[in-house]
Amino acid sequence: MKVRVRNASFAGVYPYDTKELPQVAFAGRSNVGKSSLINALVNRKNLVHTSKTPGKTRSVNLYLVDLVEMPPLSLVDLPGYGYARAPRCVSAAWPDMIASYLRDNRRLKLMILLMDIRRDPGEHERMLLDFMAGLCAPVTIAATKADKLGFAQRQHRARTISDLCGTPVVVTSSIARIGLEELWDAVGRALGTT
Repeated sequence: MKVRVRNASFAGVYPYDTKELPQVAFAGRSNVGKSSLINALVNRKNLVHTSKTPGKTRSVNLYLVDLVEMPPLSLVDLPGYGYARAPRCVSAAWPDMIASYLRDNRRLKLMILLMDIRRDPGEHERMLLDFMAGLCAPVTIAATKADKLGFAQRQHRARTISDLCGTPVVVTSSIARIGLEELWDAVGRALGTT
């Protein structure tokens, strides 16, 4: 689905009230490309701050997005897990913060789990998938950094990741703008608009 964005803006830090808008959350390792992918989806360069330093997202950040083809929604950037350049006392609090956000969140309609297409799912990804299995929101995996591989390699890696996780995989690249329409299709299905 080709989506046109009327407006996108930073709304605040969870538990900021987003007027009961449906939410799509983005989770993944530090430096997997969450901020870049959100920026690419809304066709903005600097809506979400990007950094080469892992661990810059230290809170649950909500972004309001007003779309032409769908009702308004909130895109939610969750702190990354794994290696991060953040004080241990800060990064140690992230799992509880993320679990608190995900648990009993009736506005959460879809979780997009980002994974580097060149890596197999690790312990953190498996734990998050297990946690999400007990919740109502579906999960779609965005296999990021697809521009680093050729087409045949991308397809092979996407099948491998999907088989290992038992979850649909969308091959994406923020740089090459690959998979953005497919991700919007997943959002539309989760919202019941397609």
